[in-house]
This record gives sequence, structure tokens and C-alpha cells, in this order.
Amino acid sequence: MLTAKEINYIKANAYIPEHMPAYVRAVSGAEPYLIKTFLCYKKGSTLIFIGYPLGEPFEEKKTKNILDIAIKDFKPDEIALIAPSAGPYKDAVCQKKTTDIYYGLNMSRLNISHKVKNMINRASREIGVETGQECSDEHLSLIAEFLESHEIGEETQYIFDKIPVYISSSETALVINARDRQGKLTAFDVAELDSRDNAFYMFNFASRKFYVPGTSDLLLNELIHLAQERGKRFINLGLGIDEGVTFFKRKWGGRPFLAYEFCQYKIRRTPTIGTLLKSYLNKIDFKKILV
Repeated sequence: MLTAKEINYIKANAYIPEHMPAYVRAVSGAEPYLIKTFLCYKKGSTLIFIGYPLGEPFEEKKTKNILDIAIKDFKPDEIALIAPSAGPYKDAVCQKKTTDIYYGLNMSRLNISHKVKNMINRASREIGVETGQECSDEHLSLIAEFLESHEIGEETQYIFDKIPVYISSSETALVINARDRQGKLTAFDVAELDSRDNAFYMFNFASRKFYVPGTSDLLLNELIHLAQERGKRFINLGLGIDEGVTFFKRKWGGRPFLAYEFCQYKIRRTPTIGTLLKSYLNKIDFKKILV
């Protein structure tokens, strides 16, 4: 459980989406905890450890020391660790590992290219933008359309399925909608604005059936305006994911700023004397001994 003081500390220092308890709780169902300057989330026998310290630079040795404390306190069987560097780790086997990089926009150095401005103007002639905090059947249809046209992993699909829960449970998640002249939803973004200094570009879904060039640019431009109004210094654009996503973020001036590694660990536990004795006794055929 987080105290009010811890929540305020997190908001003041959060710089990645996983620092947002409302988001991670909605997606995973896990309960957030703060250990020193590190956030972690616990659900059942699984520990989600966010190896990006709040309010201080990353140090691999310190991160692993805090992870040791979390393992001792929560005694998980599995660990999902994200960090600038995620392994190897003692007493654990990494079963699945992925690497990527976060992209970001520095608001003080924002320089929108002439080409991007043209795309924004192109879309604005056909598309209107509105903001809200609801995820309706229209939004679900766009998510479903995306899933039908893209090959994604089970983990990503699971996150997408939880988007309505996230939006409905967060007071600071914002839905930015793009509608055509007939009022039809053609695209939407989900942004998170709960961090003091950072805005988070969480999700983007755009219809291929009713595609209007420049719509995603128009939506990101609206997010930038909202971030500026709220005094945000930086927009975390999320991970690179693939070449298409990376191209979009780079054309806006997004730059890599933070390494990302994910590793799913299985804890290797040293058997106790009691465990070894139980295993030994289970192998004995007592019927033969008693005959």
C-alpha cells in the first residue's frame, strides 16, 4: 500500500509510464509498493519490479540491492523486472528477455518540421479533435480493428484488453479523440498526465478503414498543447516497438533517452532440510518395508 506522502513523491519524480500506479494496477491487478526510491507491484507469487529509481540516477548495484530487499519481503516465485539493465540476477533464471528504448520530446527544444505541420493542417480540414475520459464501444472497435491487422504478443494483447479498465479507474488518464465530419471516431490517443513534469503518450489507435492522412499527427499535436498548458517539461513517447512506430516518433523530434530491458525471472530456491527430507520420504515404498 502507498501512503499519501509516497504518492506525492511518485508524482513529483515519475518519468516512465510504469511509474504510474493507476496504470500498472489496472493492467496487472497488482498492488503498488515503494521501497526506498523504487516502485514495485505484487500480485500473488509474482513481483513486478520497476528498476528505474525515482529522484536519482540508475545504479545497477543499488538496483539489485533493493531488489534483494523486495524478494526477501515478498518472497515471490516469479519476477518481472524492467530496468535500463535487467540481468543477470543471482538465484534466478531469466526465462524471457526483450530490449527496447524509450523515446521522448523535450518541450523546451520542440521544433515541429514544416512537413509535419502540413500533415496536421491536412488532417484538420477533415477531422475534429475532442478530449474526454471514456472508453466507449467505438474505442473498443478501433482496438479490435488494430488487433485484427497486427501480429502482437500475448502480453501486449493483454494490456490492450485492460485499456478500458485503466481509463475508467484513472482520474488523470485522458482520451484524445479524432472524429470525421459525420462524427465517426477514426482514431484516438490515450495520455497520462499525473506526473508533475512529464506527460505520457500511452496508446494510439487509428482506423485503416476510415484513414485520414495526418490524423495521428493531429492527435499528438493536441497532446503537446495539453502538456504545455499543464506546464509539463517532457513527453515520454514510449518505446520504439518497431520501425514504423520509431519513424513516427523521430519525425516529431523524439529522441532515444532511456534504455529498456525486460526480463521474466524464475526464482531458484535452495532446498531446505525439511524439503529434502520430504522429497526423500516420498520416494520410499513403505509397503515393501512393512512386508
